[in-house]
Amino acid sequence: MIRTLCILTASLALVACSDEITTKQTTKPAAPAAAAPSAAEIATKLAAADAKDGKVDKVVHKCAGCSLGMDGEEKWSLPVEGYTMHFCKQACFDRFKNDTAKEIGALKVAN
Repeated sequence: MIRTLCILTASLALVACSDEITTKQTTKPAAPAAAAPSAAEIATKLAAADAKDGKVDKVVHKCAGCSLGMDGEEKWSLPVEGYTMHFCKQACFDRFKNDTAKEIGALKVAN
C-alpha cells in the first residue's frame, strides 16, 4: 500500500511538472507593436498609390486593402490626408477606416 501511494504521488508530481514545462514552452511573448508611420511615410505611400493607375489625381483607384491589386469602387471611398481612397468591398473599407495609419504603414507600394 505504501509502495502504491509512493508511485501515485510521484506520478502526480511528474504530471504537474510536465504541464508546467509545456505551458512555459508554448507561451510566446507578445510581439511589439509596430511603430506608427511618420507623416512623410504616409504622404510618400499615398502619392505612390495614387500614381499606381497611371494618373496623379489625388484619387487612389486601386484597393489598398488588396495591396492595390483590385479596382476600387467610388461607393466605398475614404478621405485620407487629401486623397480619396477607393476600396473594392466593405471589409477593406472598414479595415482601413478602423486603423488608417497602421494600414497605410503596412501597405507595400511597388510599381
